Amino acid sequence: MTPYITFAGYSGSGKTTLLLKVITYLKEKGYKIAALKHDGHDFEMDKEGKDTYNMKKAGADCIAIASSSKYAVISDSSHRLTFYELMEKIPHGMDIIIGEGFKDEDIPKILVYRKEINKPNLYNIEKNIIAAATDNFEEFKDIKNVFHINDYEEIGDFLINYMKK
Repeated sequence: MTPYITFAGYSGSGKTTLLLKVITYLKEKGYKIAALKHDGHDFEMDKEGKDTYNMKKAGADCIAIASSSKYAVISDSSHRLTFYELMEKIPHGMDIIIGEGFKDEDIPKILVYRKEINKPNLYNIEKNIIAAATDNFEEFKDIKNVFHINDYEEIGDFLINYMKK
């Protein structure tokens, strides 16, 4: 099974910024990465006026588009897919599946926490936190794998070791 993990934390904690740097670092090392994003709002992947947008607005429950280098499928869902349900939709051959969000799900997590956002530390609340990326080390004395939130290379190396397990 492909290893998987998510970067979880409050909005504004820096998850996306950190994750983009980690993905770039892992890609430079030759890894194939799938990225899953939890969106707390409804999203629109297509652009108004495009054929696929018009097909969806006309009532298609699922649309797909393909070019010579990529493809996309957008489908209706009766519920918000869990991380595991979304993970099943990822093509085979990935070295790791990295999520952003999904903090309420019981999956391995790197907790992203910034003191300046003035929110409670999720370390004692959430399940399955295996590492933390933070600017406030004092709140994470009991966790083995704590990284500075800007040290994407060290976090990337942690994920490389995580993939080998």
